[in-house]
Amino acid sequence: MAAPDRRSLVEAIREAVKLAIEATSLRAVARAVDMSPMGLKHFAAGTQPYSATFRKLTAWYAVHQAEAGGFSVDSVRGALVLLTDGLPESARGRATAAVLDVILKLHGELRTRPPAWLTTLRAEAPDA
Repeated sequence: MAAPDRRSLVEAIREAVKLAIEATSLRAVARAVDMSPMGLKHFAAGTQPYSATFRKLTAWYAVHQAEAGGFSVDSVRGALVLLTDGLPESARGRATAAVLDVILKLHGELRTRPPAWLTTLRAEAPDA
């Protein structure tokens, strides 16, 4: 997998933000994300986030998804974006594959069944 696709991740986060706002309030979600309510409102309405804001939203999304009942492929993609943040764009795909390989190897060694997201994301990853 190349670096996780930012565009699809932003849309998944945007949808989660909208649902969270409906379930609680704009101010509550803004506090959880560590953003201003107006900034979050603009993001929910479709504006593209700056890098620092994207990192905040991605971190919130990964935690929010875990608290909501587990990890989805999109939330793990978000976590991988955070884990590879700071690496050159050209190295992020390899780094992502390496992280997934370590987790997959541990499942093999421990004879546990890998979660569906791991199998899906590793199938997308390039050979590292």
